[in-house]
Amino acid sequence: MFEFNGWQFSAAISSVFGCSIIFGLSIFLSIRTWSKNGKKKNVAVLELLRTLSVLFLIITLLNPEKIEEIKKIQKPEIICLLDESRSMDTNDTIDVNGTLKSRLEWAKNILQLDWLQKLEANASVSIKPFSSNIGKGGTDLGSAIKEVIQDHSEIKAILLFSDGDSNTGPSALSTAGKLRGLKTPVYSVQVGSRKALPDLSLEDANAPVFVLKEEKINIPFRVKNYFENLRQVNIELLANEKLVLAKPLSLPASAEYTGNLTWLPPSDGNYTLKVKIPLIEDETILHNNEKTFQTRVESKVIKALLIDSLPRWEYRFLRNALNRDPGVDLKCLLFHPELKESSGKNYLSDFPQDFNNLAGFDVIFLGDVGIGSGELKEEDCDKLKKLIVQQASGMIFLPGRRGRQLSLSNSSLTDIMPVILDPNKPIGLGTLNPSNLELTNRGRDHWLTNLRGTGETDREFWERLPGFHWSAVVKKSRPGSEVLAVHSNFKNNWGSMPMLVIRYTGAGKTLYMGSDSAWRWRRGVEDKYHYRFWSQVVRWMAHGRYLAEKEGVRLITDPERPKVGEKIFLRCIALDKAGFPLENGIVTANIFHSDGLQEKITFSPTETGHGVYLAQMQAQNSGALKINIETAPFKRKLSVNVMISKDEKEKMGKPINGRQLQNLSELTGGKTSGIQNWKEVINELTALPNPEPVFRIHRLRSNSAWGLFLFSMLAIYWTGRKLLGMI
Repeated sequence: MFEFNGWQFSAAISSVFGCSIIFGLSIFLSIRTWSKNGKKKNVAVLELLRTLSVLFLIITLLNPEKIEEIKKIQKPEIICLLDESRSMDTNDTIDVNGTLKSRLEWAKNILQLDWLQKLEANASVSIKPFSSNIGKGGTDLGSAIKEVIQDHSEIKAILLFSDGDSNTGPSALSTAGKLRGLKTPVYSVQVGSRKALPDLSLEDANAPVFVLKEEKINIPFRVKNYFENLRQVNIELLANEKLVLAKPLSLPASAEYTGNLTWLPPSDGNYTLKVKIPLIEDETILHNNEKTFQTRVESKVIKALLIDSLPRWEYRFLRNALNRDPGVDLKCLLFHPELKESSGKNYLSDFPQDFNNLAGFDVIFLGDVGIGSGELKEEDCDKLKKLIVQQASGMIFLPGRRGRQLSLSNSSLTDIMPVILDPNKPIGLGTLNPSNLELTNRGRDHWLTNLRGTGETDREFWERLPGFHWSAVVKKSRPGSEVLAVHSNFKNNWGSMPMLVIRYTGAGKTLYMGSDSAWRWRRGVEDKYHYRFWSQVVRWMAHGRYLAEKEGVRLITDPERPKVGEKIFLRCIALDKAGFPLENGIVTANIFHSDGLQEKITFSPTETGHGVYLAQMQAQNSGALKINIETAPFKRKLSVNVMISKDEKEKMGKPINGRQLQNLSELTGGKTSGIQNWKEVINELTALPNPEPVFRIHRLRSNSAWGLFLFSMLAIYWTGRKLLGMI
């Protein structure tokens, strides 16, 4: 170790010896050069400059450094973060007087005791309330800690009073590495009870904003029982304050139940729907037992296209059922193999070659047809896919015994088909004894299988429906598809073979029906099941096309009921004056938020055009959001109201979530405890020593002024040699 005027360096003996040899060699060469040049004075000055440059370079390479202790002017800080989110209003803490208090009240009372003055003897204490950027409806612990790190430089520790329910923003654990590097421990007091308060809570429920007449309203719901014993209640559906449906629920202790309420509105109009659980004895939270929605019911004529090759029985009865439905405008297209084109009422002579003529159909039934052999072309399949994905139409796949749909596996339609067909069994599977559709768990909850108006109280009637003797053979369902029913007898390598499968694809939907014998459901009951099933399918398929619609313009919002903070994706389908998809047009929207803020957005046309324009926006505040659409140059207009609901992340009555607080304290070297042992946390925090002094290391090799000095010396030396003619 060598030290001079505060500068020090440590080097091995071998390094010092090597540097000495290099410096000695430099001196020898300088003397020799001076002698060869007649021992001139100016040469001596240059060689002395070179020797000094070599000396300074050697000193720099030995890496001398100077350590400076930075004096701290102010005391280190202890930042106390106080959680003020809605869950902190839960009344499950008892103060020193035995009084029941909310979590927030308890924490504020603790912060008024004299221990705070003891902490301030060696540190500056600041109390910072926090919740989230959406207010008290969320807890963003990660952002609160990041803000403390950014705004304060001398942090001794962070003291946290919270129930640990961090449900928005970055994870608090993502700050642990930074805090550990700053040597800033986190001490936390978990405020609240580790048990939930006794309560029944309607955690979630959602109703569509729009349904077609004769289309059932399906409301999925989720109920949580926070009692420690079994509770039996009825969940009720009210329409315009009138009870229309009640469903009994049996809720085990501390269990969650999910289900669906399905109701058929009797007429058109606007409905105020309320999902409600009656209050029961000993409930502690009274405001979480109901949810209210606004839903619109309208009559629309759905345009359907039925395509098949042969007029098989399924085709005939399906055509008759849809023809008799006053809400359906049906067109038919038959590709008769080796026969002339079909003709008659509502028949098309050929597949629509112009996409504009195809775009008017809401639902496509695709029977036992494929590519080639006088049937579909590749470009026809492309048009059908665009109709489903971009125009929000629906498609039903109805395979037949000719196996023609297998040829679609090499077309663009394969991406939207809900299943993967087995190419090794093109003619399908025939059985001597009849088989049935066996509903899956998802199928038992889906409203498509709860046929309206049949008088059936449950879905057990599916087991009694007349069976089928033939079905197409499926390898498996595609990822993302929902299997509603499987083959009752046949199994493949993936389990029971899917028979009734649905799939959401782009803006539209597709459905696969693996048997062509649904017409057999008419036996002895006529259209009781057959008609109602296909009637529901058609309306479910066309639902998205009529969410918001006026002559010449449609708007589809995704999601239908957005929550605060979510992105809303807008899809506008615009028509020109002749009723064809608008090409090279301009679609704009004026947005009026519930807080009075206004904004204007311009839609972007899709790459393939066909009158589809896309945009997106942010749901900023709860309440009614008004969207005014206008298209140019034909000035078609549409006004839509979208209800933005609150994203209720914060729920009162839930137990504390102490795991994240415990992990954060462990990773940063702090301590955590519950409200019973809060003094232990404070005692450890009081005994915490002040942060270690900060030292700044100055290294000669990284000093820019020193580097400039060496460069100047060498520049003078080489310039001098040039002037003296030594180069």
